[in-house]
Amino acid sequence: MSDVNILTVINKLRPKVERSKIVKLNNLVDEVVEQSSLNRRDAREFANKLMEVVLAHLKQADYVKLGEVGSLSVSCDKDQKLRVNYRASKAISGALAGEFKGQFSNGENVGLDEEGYAQRWLEQNPEDVVMMRDGSSRKR
Repeated sequence: MSDVNILTVINKLRPKVERSKIVKLNNLVDEVVEQSSLNRRDAREFANKLMEVVLAHLKQADYVKLGEVGSLSVSCDKDQKLRVNYRASKAISGALAGEFKGQFSNGENVGLDEEGYAQRWLEQNPEDVVMMRDGSSRKR
């Protein structure tokens, strides 16, 4: 028997997008070349230069808007560890919502509240005790 925090339970059981493959910059460059009049060298050079320019602006703490792609900015945590934030444009978010072709795992857990997650965990792990955020516990 072990104690399991409800946040750990939710993280393990929540619905997630299943990654299908890794797409690298060279793959994107090849797709741009196929769909445009750019040659591979020019497309690759543009991609690299765009990255360099974006990085230079982020280093200055600028807010970078990339049109229909979205925006990038820099923030930090309490220890001043830097983090890059990406915010998708409404066009990208809307297109994903309407035309997503990927797969999900744990889809049967859509809409569960904390209590539902605890009960689902205990069905699969009857010896465990789930510690809820309010300090109470759930067991089978």
